[in-house]
Amino acid sequence: MRKNVMRKWAVVILSSIFMVALAGCGTKTGAMNQSPENSSVVEADEREATEGNIEETGVSAGAENENIVLYSEKGSQDYCPLDETKYEPHEGTINATEDIPLYDGKGYCIGYIKNGSTVSITEYGTNAWSRFENPIDGTDYDYLYVLKDYAMDLSKLYLDEVSMKQGIEDYINRYGLEEIEYTFLNEKASDMEMYECRMDSIYDNEMMYTYWIGQQISNEEFSPFRYATLYIECEEDTDGWIICRIYYKDYVEPEYY
Repeated sequence: MRKNVMRKWAVVILSSIFMVALAGCGTKTGAMNQSPENSSVVEADEREATEGNIEETGVSAGAENENIVLYSEKGSQDYCPLDETKYEPHEGTINATEDIPLYDGKGYCIGYIKNGSTVSITEYGTNAWSRFENPIDGTDYDYLYVLKDYAMDLSKLYLDEVSMKQGIEDYINRYGLEEIEYTFLNEKASDMEMYECRMDSIYDNEMMYTYWIGQQISNEEFSPFRYATLYIECEEDTDGWIICRIYYKDYVEPEYY
């Protein structure tokens, strides 16, 4: 299907961008092994760059709040090339299911978001990074940077199998044949036939979601609009897809044929 081809190309492109952004990054485990110090600001002397090292200046603090921890020293062993030059306001959120590394504007690991915490993202870059204002006073960072891959973009539409099932039923009721009053069963009947398709679980907006329902739930040989009795079944598949099965019976010949 055209959607599948488009998605495969999108995955290839995004994967390429993401791998470039991550080139040279240390492991997440290495970043998490540093122990934060709950103390006041620790002054650090400027250190001249030596051959093979990137210059580190300024101060950092061993500090934390309910959501994040900042190290007492920069995690120079965990470095990511942070190549973003422009950020735009963008609403997002991170619901951490693990400790998630935080970086400064030069790409050094400086702390982490605590497992179980929720943090609001306020700006997205054009490539792999997002950021938010540093909420801890007395520390030396205006913004804290985190990979976009961890953030949920709140401007998009996220669906699970329950909301997908409801969305398909609503679509059929809204765009179906006027002469049919559709009945959606709570369980499939033994005499029903079945049509199966796959839907993405994330869409840029409601309009795109509605468009792809129309593209995916029918083909040249089958249209759910022509059947009065339906049962919709959805289940999560791998890689962000949802399998949708439309069971149908009681064919109605459209009046305009």
